[in-house]
Amino acid sequence: MRTESVHPGHREERTRDEALAPVDDCIRWHDHERIKRSLGWMSPVQYRQSQGTAA
Repeated sequence: MRTESVHPGHREERTRDEALAPVDDCIRWHDHERIKRSLGWMSPVQYRQSQGTAA
């Protein structure tokens, strides 16, 4: 995650939701889309679902 995406170099007005959108996208990618070799080429969410431990 790049700092510039949350704290741009120039001052522009952003709402709280606009500022947090890149953070939410990064977390969603990390949990739902990123595949891991150690998890059998599944995302963390897919792995937890396959183990029956997903909420």
